[in-house]
Amino acid sequence: MQLFDALVNTSHQVLIERLVEYAPKILGFSTYLWNISASIRLTRLLKQLLPELRVVFGGPEAGARGVELLQRVAEIDYVIEGEGEAAFTQLMNGILLEKGDFKAVSGLVYREDDQIQQNPVQIMPVSEIPPILSEGRFDSAKPLVYWETSRGCPFRCSFCSSATERLRAFPMDRVEADLEVLEKLSNKTIKLLDRSFHLGEKRTSTLLQRFADTPEGLRFHLELNPDRISEQAMSVFSESLPGKFQFEIGLQTLNDQVLVNIDRRMDVAKSLENIRQLVEMRRHPVHLDLIVGLPGESVDLCGSSLDQTFRLYPDHLQLGILKLLPGTPLQQQAHQLGYRWDTEPPYEVLSNPCMAFKQIAQFKRYAELLERLYNSGLLKTTLAGLVSQCFDGSVSRCFDQLLEDSGERIARDNLQPDALFGHLCNFVIPYLEETPGLQEWLLWDYCQFSLVNGKTPQWIAERLTLSEKVVVQGSRRRLPVIALTDVGVAMINQLTGNRYVAGRYALWPRQHKKGKPVEVFALN
Repeated sequence: MQLFDALVNTSHQVLIERLVEYAPKILGFSTYLWNISASIRLTRLLKQLLPELRVVFGGPEAGARGVELLQRVAEIDYVIEGEGEAAFTQLMNGILLEKGDFKAVSGLVYREDDQIQQNPVQIMPVSEIPPILSEGRFDSAKPLVYWETSRGCPFRCSFCSSATERLRAFPMDRVEADLEVLEKLSNKTIKLLDRSFHLGEKRTSTLLQRFADTPEGLRFHLELNPDRISEQAMSVFSESLPGKFQFEIGLQTLNDQVLVNIDRRMDVAKSLENIRQLVEMRRHPVHLDLIVGLPGESVDLCGSSLDQTFRLYPDHLQLGILKLLPGTPLQQQAHQLGYRWDTEPPYEVLSNPCMAFKQIAQFKRYAELLERLYNSGLLKTTLAGLVSQCFDGSVSRCFDQLLEDSGERIARDNLQPDALFGHLCNFVIPYLEETPGLQEWLLWDYCQFSLVNGKTPQWIAERLTLSEKVVVQGSRRRLPVIALTDVGVAMINQLTGNRYVAGRYALWPRQHKKGKPVEVFALN
């Protein structure tokens, strides 16, 4: 693992040279959507240079398609499906020490007498899963630390690779031992790998409070099921230090019938209410996910889910295209359901009976616009105001009009921020007269991003005045000034959690470029 970490940023040629220099007897690849193709290519090259090398593939990408990989890629010797801690150790003992029987290795796919054999997967008891953190087997120098307090998932969502993985919670004494290690670290984000952080109200509330009580430099990234957030959990979130938690919530859809179609249980009304409370705290970042292309979800239904979710104004809203992952129940039903999809990673859906290819492609453009205009923070306030005030809350109608007026390059080309602001300036002009606050939101967004310079769109530069010199970091500077009305500050406060009042404000955005908050100065 240390060798791999040291080489991930090197060129493909350098990686091959170093691996050949080490001349390993066994090489294991943990494979995912993003690295499976590169891992296969690297294996094929290495096998020519190191013919005696034994190659093992594992991880979520290889495990579900082990037989197919051995049939297609002669250079792969073994695939391990499921948990690899014990299985990989057993396999190494068998290869290096000639101990044990390959037939006893959980989830092993291998060749024997020119036939491919596949062993059943044996779920490990939690007592046998190595305690990585408490044993110190992690890289404490990295800003992100991966951790788990349970394995498996209580849900059976048919699109998910964990749909058939039984839930097992780690004992609380093991979790506490890990936490004692984490508390000695500083300035770290602890990303929990638990598929769902809801394992009984008492356990969940106890752990959340324990996380909240850790030193200030630790942040905890959790995946939440929104309808299962208890009052006790909500209380912990509201009372903990700002930024102590980061929430990732996979809504996927807000349509009850589509939820049934994917074997997902979720109380939509309760979910929306709980997310609203989390967002309105403006204490901890909230990331929401939707999926396009689920069975039975039409363009209108998908658009409705997008509009309802957007109106919550989360910190980040991701719109993803359904991936038919190998081994998932939905992938196994895909032909019967009329799906067409890319059979190579990342297995994105091309069409289904409810959504044509052209319609899915349009949602991909919506997803890109969300990333560029909203999730980036560049034009978040402007987009929120446009959608709510000019397009009756319809994100798709707003984006359709923007794409028609500005061309698809706004979603496809790598435009610089000033160019994006230029497109939005031209787009909003027809709506200014009937939309109080729209000009203020656009100017506010720009002043969060930059001072006026030679690249500033003319429309913006003409509408910004400069302040009398304001003391910023010990120096007196002239900053751009925005006059905000009650309507203007209402949207800004909703998105930021601040309590600005109508008046004149000067902004210093340079802090933002250093990863620090923009400085805002009230002038009257």
